[in-house]
Amino acid sequence: MITTGAKFWFGLTFFALFATVVYFMGSGGEEFGSVVLSAAAIASFVVGATCAGLRDGNLQTPGGRSVVVGTTPRRSAGPAPWPALGAVGVAVSLVGLAGGNALLYVGMGIMAVVLVEWMVQGWAERSTTDADYNRELRNHVMQPVEFPVLAAATIALVVLSLSRVLLAVSKTGSTVIAIVLASVILLVAFVVSARPRISSTLLSAFLVLSAVGLIAGGITSAVIGEREIEKHGTESHGDGPTGTQPVGNETPEATHP
Repeated sequence: MITTGAKFWFGLTFFALFATVVYFMGSGGEEFGSVVLSAAAIASFVVGATCAGLRDGNLQTPGGRSVVVGTTPRRSAGPAPWPALGAVGVAVSLVGLAGGNALLYVGMGIMAVVLVEWMVQGWAERSTTDADYNRELRNHVMQPVEFPVLAAATIALVVLSLSRVLLAVSKTGSTVIAIVLASVILLVAFVVSARPRISSTLLSAFLVLSAVGLIAGGITSAVIGEREIEKHGTESHGDGPTGTQPVGNETPEATHP
């Protein structure tokens, strides 16, 4: 008897095969897409056969009933920002794909980070029934990697977004934006130093809104493209038609008949 999981994967196999035939006939024999769809069909068939062979991880009792192996009570998954960040990565990838720029790779990088973080969190939350220990285990594994990577990615993202904005506007506009941004940074630093007991929630909200605005401006500017920068040619100064002249006392050799 085919299990429920195997039915799902075999259905996906049939759909991938059907899509392969339709794509191959509709595209006039294009090979790349056909190979990708065929690979998806083969992979789903292998997974479906594995599910059917393992009975979806269920144990068959003498009475013919299936029971689930491993009924140890486990803590449910806690809240995580990874679905929202994954959606952001998909959106950035689509914008980069539409604009044909580097945002495509930025979005793919975001989705890769979300995948790793989500997998590690899911593994840690199911390690034991102690939520505090699971949280410490996750932090022990990921924080030595997260902090350096997050700092480098933040700096790169700010520089890249700001550069796209400055290159998209006019020369005067880029000067004004740079001056205003520097003034805002100086003002915020002065306020924080003058009032060290300022609410951390207010400061975090300001930083998040500023980052979102800067990233949105960078994405918009990247889609619009850079402004046209006038190229100045080099002028040659010389006596001859090619801009060259005799050096020293050299004279052109005379040609005698």
